Amino acid sequence: MKDEVTFLLAGDPAIRWQTKRDLLGQDWRADRELVATEGWGEEFLKRQLGDGSWPNARWTGTIWTLLQLIDLGMPPTANRFSPAFEHVVGRLMPANEPVSPERLTNQMDLCHLGFWLRIGSYFAPFDPRLPGLAEVVLNQQLADGGWNCRVRVKPKTSHSSFHTTFNVLEGLRQAVESGVVEKGRFEKAEARAIEFMLQHQLYRSDKTGAVIRECFLDLTFPSHWHYTVLRGLDYIRSTPSITDSRLDDPLDMLEARRNASGLWPVEKRIPGVTLFDMERMGKESRWNTLRALRVLKAAGRWSPNESQITPP
Repeated sequence: MKDEVTFLLAGDPAIRWQTKRDLLGQDWRADRELVATEGWGEEFLKRQLGDGSWPNARWTGTIWTLLQLIDLGMPPTANRFSPAFEHVVGRLMPANEPVSPERLTNQMDLCHLGFWLRIGSYFAPFDPRLPGLAEVVLNQQLADGGWNCRVRVKPKTSHSSFHTTFNVLEGLRQAVESGVVEKGRFEKAEARAIEFMLQHQLYRSDKTGAVIRECFLDLTFPSHWHYTVLRGLDYIRSTPSITDSRLDDPLDMLEARRNASGLWPVEKRIPGVTLFDMERMGKESRWNTLRALRVLKAAGRWSPNESQITPP
């Protein structure tokens, strides 16, 4: 069986800095700075076009690339990201104009508003349009606790979507971290959304217990807009709910997905075009192994051994 942490630390700077922060409690700042100049981060930046955008195709376009850069931990200070953010939001949220809730809710799916909020809060946290965007997103929370993109075309929608709920939660969490949304208000909304997910054990019908969609079990990264159980667990690990007994089932499932080497593989890829592949299909995955281990650590099911936490 491979040493999981050694495997992770031998990877891309994006993996190394998060391994040090989330698994080892070591100083990670120098590794994070390398994301902009080495490995995957450098590859994404090399493909940026002159107007600040990225080539427009499914999973290569600007919005999907910016979301992946956030996942990598790309340092957000470079001026090169401001035009990219404007490229995403400028049509429906013109600069120097008040945010129009009617325009946003009538013309753009809620998932994308969650993406915009996450991207803007990360790369342009002082943009004056962000508080208005956050209000639009918060005000569309459904009575069952989550969110659903379908409300734009089917206003009577009452049951939340797993996909939309986490697309929105990730945007709101980033907005809180950047000071765009008040923490207390967010935590109340978040608690309602997580309770909705816990009632479903993250992937089961709350009525029959049956698996809602088999694709929810896939070990897929990047996720783009798609929900998976690992994505949900990776979000919930940062909340008190990670120890809720209703997560025992999905946590058992996650542990059982380790391969013979003790790592997690790249299982499936969401159909579409990529700028490049960070990992090879069927091989051992640093992304999935990192995410799985930090979930299991938060749940009290894994801890590094003493040699792994000793600074080099």
